[in-house]
Amino acid sequence: MLDRALAGRYVLERRLGRGGTGVVFLARELRLDRPVAIKLLDPPKAGDPIARRRFLGEARTAAQLSHPNIVPIFSVDECADVVFFAMAYVDGQTLGQRIREHGPLSPEESARMLREVARALAHAHERGVVHRDVKPDNILLDAATGRALVSDFGIARVGGGTGSTGPWEVVGTADYMSPEQAGGLGVDARSDIYSLGVVGYYALSGRLPFEAPDCYAMLARHITEPPPPLASVAPGVPRRLAQVIDRCLLKEPSARFPSGVHLADAVRFAVSVPVGPPLAVRAFLVESRHLSVPTLLYGMILGLAIPLLVMQLVTAEELRPRLVAAGFIVWLLVLPTALMLARVRRLVAAGFDRDDLTDALSAELARHREELTFLYGEGASRVERMLRTLTYAGVAVAGLAVTVGLRAPHLAANSILLAVWGAGAGVALLAAVTARACMEHRTDLRRERRLRFWDGPLGRWLFRLSGRAAPRVTVLPPPAAGLPSYRTRTAPGAAPVRGG
Repeated sequence: MLDRALAGRYVLERRLGRGGTGVVFLARELRLDRPVAIKLLDPPKAGDPIARRRFLGEARTAAQLSHPNIVPIFSVDECADVVFFAMAYVDGQTLGQRIREHGPLSPEESARMLREVARALAHAHERGVVHRDVKPDNILLDAATGRALVSDFGIARVGGGTGSTGPWEVVGTADYMSPEQAGGLGVDARSDIYSLGVVGYYALSGRLPFEAPDCYAMLARHITEPPPPLASVAPGVPRRLAQVIDRCLLKEPSARFPSGVHLADAVRFAVSVPVGPPLAVRAFLVESRHLSVPTLLYGMILGLAIPLLVMQLVTAEELRPRLVAAGFIVWLLVLPTALMLARVRRLVAAGFDRDDLTDALSAELARHREELTFLYGEGASRVERMLRTLTYAGVAVAGLAVTVGLRAPHLAANSILLAVWGAGAGVALLAAVTARACMEHRTDLRRERRLRFWDGPLGRWLFRLSGRAAPRVTVLPPPAAGLPSYRTRTAPGAAPVRGG
């Protein structure tokens, strides 16, 4: 039957695999002499009008989409009990096969896959198509180029309709299902973003965010439980890339990336190698250098001027010392803290955190140390060593003079002994101060102190105080008692729903 339907057009070569509703064959298209993949609906299901309509709907939906990262559909045919469509043959393996055979992808490979799939989904979303079954086995990896292609739009929702699913009927793969999809609620592009986040979590760590004994427990965990942060299970993943995945997995759709384009841009930024710190961080560092001394000066003037001004208006003598003390407190504590807090708030509002600042400070310090090493060499210079020797010699001479004075009190008032003590102490002090200045110039202690400050408890406290509130996560409740229970089914050509 199949051979007759394909006669004159395709020649079957071998079977590639089996899905939930059909078989995929490798064939050769005779007219164009090119390899194609033929997806055939199982003959027993070809007589079912619903299965037949859904199978043909997958072909028509995918045929509307033309994107380098979506498997293109060439033709669709139905003849009696034979229903099939021809699509591009991708010589490679699915993402699921790749991870099962070789383990997690590297951050660079994962980032490329996520960007390409996100842009493919964005293309579909712009045309009103929500995939609803984004998972590793529906992402093909081209062996020659490494390009990722999205396949299997069998349960996609087109336009504003709900497809062929009814109320509280859940379709898809439980391991990768968004909370709203698992709850039988309406889905949009952000549901696919969640599923792609689970794919990224699996690709980077080799494990799923949730484990459950069955699909129903898995659906419940997706609905009610926050996943463990990716950094806690895969500490080698770059911090920003892990944060991108974590945002995709937020329960509230509005807290996720609004589109695949936004997700792709965030992934690109997360793994890019910047030529320098971002503008907001650079501005923060410049402001720190330019305003450190003026801030203290203005703070001192303000801290003293305000109490002195109020003192002219206060007649009670006992209040005046308190006002002066309050002025010093404003100068030393309140005003500098308020100014730093304002600067930190501006940095946080630009989308950066304390790790970004300390990373930039560390890079700046390392770069400056390289420059200083090139200028002055490794370790203390000859001048520093000489100054240290002078310091020790001056201390020794001054100590000897003191010892002689203590042992011979009649010589303590001798002008020569006093001159020796003064010369030794003076040389030691001058050499020590100069050696210290040379060391600070060579090692950049100022930058080191600044890094220790922002990397320490005070820096953490300022950022905690200035941090924006995290996006609110609305946990979707399970269906109330009396409502229809969840019912799951597989997508055409997809593996059965499984948990864990």
